[in-house]
Amino acid sequence: MCKYGYVRVSTKQQKTQRQVDNIKSFDSDAIIYEEKQSGKDIENRAVFRKLLDKVKSGDTIIFDEVSRMSRNAEEGYNLYMELMEKDITLVFLKERHIDTDEYKRRTQNHIARVSSSNEKMDNLINGILDLVADFERENLKDNIRLAFAQAEHERQFLINRVTEGKAKSEKPQGRPEGSCNIKTDKADHIKKIIREQSKDFDGKFSDAKIMREYLPSTARNTYYKYKRELKEA
Repeated sequence: MCKYGYVRVSTKQQKTQRQVDNIKSFDSDAIIYEEKQSGKDIENRAVFRKLLDKVKSGDTIIFDEVSRMSRNAEEGYNLYMELMEKDITLVFLKERHIDTDEYKRRTQNHIARVSSSNEKMDNLINGILDLVADFERENLKDNIRLAFAQAEHERQFLINRVTEGKAKSEKPQGRPEGSCNIKTDKADHIKKIIREQSKDFDGKFSDAKIMREYLPSTARNTYYKYKRELKEA
């Protein structure tokens, strides 16, 4: 069984040492694969594809965070499930709640199945236990999807900031009248997530889950302020 660490930055100017240090602190024996390439598409990441060709059942891949594996929500989720099915362990140092070991631990049914003289009651109780296990599996899959979707949103947010920054640099400087009311990029980013993921709009998640898994750095008051603005719009 081999342990690998994969570190990635998007440009040649960025440094990977922080990620390397974090992985080595977690497991000093990890073999590091380093890449400087955008996380949008796995197909364009030669080093990562080389690692994927090398790993086998029983091996482990350690990432500093989920965005280092992929910034494409669908591609990242599908690859996660594919690797887990091959018995390859995935570790995310900043999102330990979606490690493959945690997924397996929480989806195993540790409750003993009922067996008594009342067959109908046994079937009812065991059916309920199966439903609970299914719910837990789906809940964990949602957490994994959210983690990769957040990475994709962060990538798009950074792209928008760079694009708008270039556009502003080409315009005459100065603050036009009423510009303080212009929505910030950050506000738009948060509102987009709320609109897409909240069960009060187009999604299916509770506010607590979105703040915990999707917007951990957003203050509670800020979250509800933007949600209220969306409802009033």
